[in-house]
Amino acid sequence: MSICLKNITKDNWHECIGLQVAPHQKSYIASNVYSLAESKFEPSFVPMGIYLDNRMIGFLMYGKDPEDGTYWIIRFMVDQTQQGNGYGKLALADSIDFITALPDCSQTIILGVKESNP
Repeated sequence: MSICLKNITKDNWHECIGLQVAPHQKSYIASNVYSLAESKFEPSFVPMGIYLDNRMIGFLMYGKDPEDGTYWIIRFMVDQTQQGNGYGKLALADSIDFITALPDCSQTIILGVKESNP
């Protein structure tokens, strides 16, 4: 089992928008369709697929705050069919490693969350 991150491209965006959180989680995160659209108008937002072996199982979007240079994990989701297997924990660790390796990352990364999400 291998978790990795890959850019969202014209070849995999359909797969990305097919990923869904569980119905009771939908109010906590924007849809992947919305996030991909948002990334086209926010130049620092980078959408990525979370892959288990060769299959996309989740979505991540990170970006850099233009005012203070801090990196944010703006969106992070694992498809409802893949939740509860520990993939989110592995993918989050990989995401942090990936972002902190960027040449202009100050080693501070903020994860955006909704306070009402238990």
